[in-house]
Amino acid sequence: MELQSETRKVQVTGGSTYVVSLPKKWIETVNLKPKDQIALVPQADLSLLLIPHNEPKPREAKESFFDASQINRLEAVVTEFIAHYLAGYDVIRVKLRDAKVRSFLRNAIHQKLIGTEIIEETENEITAQCLLGSVDLPLDRALRRMHILMVFMLKDAIKALSANDKELAKEIIARDDEVDRLYLFIVRQLKATVENRLLIEEIGLTHPRDCLGYRLIVKSIERSADHAARIAKILSTLETSLEERTTESLASMSRIAAEIQENSIKMLYKYDAQLVHETIAKIKDVANLEEEIIGKLLKLQTNTKTIIDIRLILESIRRIAEYGTDIAEIAINLHVKTAS
Repeated sequence: MELQSETRKVQVTGGSTYVVSLPKKWIETVNLKPKDQIALVPQADLSLLLIPHNEPKPREAKESFFDASQINRLEAVVTEFIAHYLAGYDVIRVKLRDAKVRSFLRNAIHQKLIGTEIIEETENEITAQCLLGSVDLPLDRALRRMHILMVFMLKDAIKALSANDKELAKEIIARDDEVDRLYLFIVRQLKATVENRLLIEEIGLTHPRDCLGYRLIVKSIERSADHAARIAKILSTLETSLEERTTESLASMSRIAAEIQENSIKMLYKYDAQLVHETIAKIKDVANLEEEIIGKLLKLQTNTKTIIDIRLILESIRRIAEYGTDIAEIAINLHVKTAS
């Protein structure tokens, strides 16, 4: 239920006690009774957060329905569904054009969304329910898992390049789906927290402003995973194995990128001013290595396609490092508290 803003006058009783009456609709919504207690929590913006200390009513599942029967592109139907998922709906019903669209959406839900199950299915309709919440998978754990997956994707991509292991490359590409699932789950939790400040502590944050920082962090990790998958995809199309000197140079550059990423995430949980600034400065080492490798590459008698492929791999490693420095800069911003 969406409640409207109301104005109340501050009154004084007993000469020293200030009293404000509470809206009846809000009292009924949160199931408050006489003698129940309410916690009053001052906020950084000088507002006051009221938290009922009683036995809360079970939260009603939020349901959504949308008609996708007139949408022609299969991917557009999935995009619409994900938008409802991110909006925080627990149950999502979709009207579909035919069995082909239904099958495509069902597979996309299983592949892209954590804890979302099909609970009803007819010829032209699907009903899905989101069963997993922030209590089941806290933000901290989901973020760490997402980041570890991404870093190992990068490390394995370089390993696959060195060994010309196309099977490992396929596995890396598949792992990108798991990163995407965690990404969408975290974004869903952050959006819910922005709308309901009671969830701040539940997901492990201390202030609503942190949501923006973490939203940027998970996007940086998701994009980094995309670049690791891109390296693996390039390997699958390479016409010849790369020279050992080239793979060693790529491995050196990727180790620095991975180090930047790992140190940046550490700074979110145990801030170290010196280390965070040293981490950001390492991006220069990555850029210098990239220039050095390109210079050597141009001197080699290598076919044009291989040169283009290596340039793309270099770009992806550099972008992963840059996303790591973005995370480090956000860690600095989150560490500095807002002036009151």
